[in-house]
Amino acid sequence: MGEDVYKSCQAFLRKYPFTIAWRIKKHANVVQEHINDDEVVLFSFVGQRNSNFMQPFFTTVVVFTNKRMLLGRKRYLGRYYYTSITPDMLNDFELKTGIFYGSVEIDTVKEHFWIGCLDKRSLPTIEDALSKYMVNEKLKYMKKDAS
Repeated sequence: MGEDVYKSCQAFLRKYPFTIAWRIKKHANVVQEHINDDEVVLFSFVGQRNSNFMQPFFTTVVVFTNKRMLLGRKRYLGRYYYTSITPDMLNDFELKTGIFYGSVEIDTVKEHFWIGCLDKRSLPTIEDALSKYMVNEKLKYMKKDAS
C-alpha cells in the first residue's frame, strides 16, 4: 500500500498537467505514513495550500480515505505538516476559478483550507469526489447516531 497515494497523485497530475505541484513523492509519503492498515485511498489530488496562485510554494497532498480526509506537506530538514479531518468535522466546500487556475476552499468546524493553483479542468472531478465523500461519510455518521 506504500505507493497508493503517490500513484493516485501522479494519475491526477497526468490528467490535469497545468496543476502546479512539486516534490509530490515527498508530500505523498507524509500522508502515506499516517494511513492506517484498515484505510483505503479513495481519491487524492495535489495543489498549493493557499488561495493565491502567485505563491506556488506550498504544495500539499489531499487524500480521501474510507475513514477521513488527510492533508500532508513535506518541509525541509525532516519537518512536515499533517492534518487529519474526520467526516463529522466537515461543513462544506467552495470552488473558485480564476483566469488561469482554480481553487477549492474546504470549510471544517475549526478552520478553512484553501487548495489552489489547480488546473481549472480538474475542478469538476474534485467537486464530484468531494461531494460524494462528504455525503457518503455524513450518511454513515447519521446512521450511527440513529442506532
